[in-house]
Amino acid sequence: MKPNGDIVEFLKKRDYVMVNNALGSGSFGKTVLLQDPFIDELVVAKKYEPETDDSDVKERFYRNFLDEIKMLYKLNHRNVVRIYNYYAYEEVSTGYILMEYIEGKTIDKFVAEYWDDFLPIAHMDDVFTQLVDGFQYIERNGIVHRDIREGNIMVDKSGVAKIIDFGIGKVIEKGVAPTDSLVAEINRADSETLPQEHYEGIYTSKTDMFYLAELLNRLIKGNKRISDTDFTYHNILDKMMDKNPRNRYPSFKKVREAIDKYDFINMDISEADKKIYQEFSNFLFRAISCYIDERKFNYDVDAFIAQLENALRANCFEDTVQNNADIIRSIVTGNFRYNSITFCSASYNGVREFLDWFKKSTPQSQQLILNNLIFKVSRIDIEISEADLPF
Repeated sequence: MKPNGDIVEFLKKRDYVMVNNALGSGSFGKTVLLQDPFIDELVVAKKYEPETDDSDVKERFYRNFLDEIKMLYKLNHRNVVRIYNYYAYEEVSTGYILMEYIEGKTIDKFVAEYWDDFLPIAHMDDVFTQLVDGFQYIERNGIVHRDIREGNIMVDKSGVAKIIDFGIGKVIEKGVAPTDSLVAEINRADSETLPQEHYEGIYTSKTDMFYLAELLNRLIKGNKRISDTDFTYHNILDKMMDKNPRNRYPSFKKVREAIDKYDFINMDISEADKKIYQEFSNFLFRAISCYIDERKFNYDVDAFIAQLENALRANCFEDTVQNNADIIRSIVTGNFRYNSITFCSASYNGVREFLDWFKKSTPQSQQLILNNLIFKVSRIDIEISEADLPF
């Protein structure tokens, strides 16, 4: 066994099968589709190979390529492309990234072909909300994308929006004024609509916000079949793409809050809906005794549904769910204390009725319901464990 600090080398070479040697290309290299024969999965390989003989330029953008590797390794979100591996050949300023293969359409084709099929694979509102979630996550990690265009946003065959290609992305250090060494490359002088930042030579997360909104607005208006019932967030989009950054939302988090507020105001809530929601939410509020050290919640609708389904499956012969923690874990991801079923129980039929109602709701309503549940239980107290006390 090697001692700590020694280099561990894996000498076995991994081979891939070329599936498509012309998946894409650009000024900084090419992209191909490979198959990993061991796990029988497709992966995308992106090669850094700029179209220039200028060694200084090649080296400068190679550093950006390495930054892309570091950034993508930090990110893990359903709406952001995943990186699997990388190979860097620094002596010749060339490298490869192996990443998730997304089987689907670029955002321009998705919008242009909206309603070509009988039903779209995803509602336009849902795609917009997913992208806001993805960019909110990127922003929270201190990253700006800086290359938002048609080819860098995709919608896969399941209707999941994916943000790809961080080739000229940039990590912003906290407390450091944003400066930009790639102004010419990322501020599009040939665009019909330019933000104020273009003339000031800067690019921030709010510039990402502008270009995302400008892109979606242009594509949606280009398809006359997309009605106001297909896309309902025009006012939010307009504010996002205001030329003056001071008039935009201060962050993607605030965009998400505006979406939730809009959905809440416009949601058609019947008395039957309220009864189902309140029975479930009141159970959660009574069942959770306190949080330990911090409040941590699950905002993922799919994970929420899966946890409730597992709880029902484990209690299908019972009148009540036998362990309240099985339900609480659908929404709380941190540590907590809870009351036993002696003091507070959830009926099996009540949870099943809530889950059936939740699954029949639109994706926007599902996220709104989940957010409201989290807001309700977020008022429960935190208990600091003794191990975290200084003395």
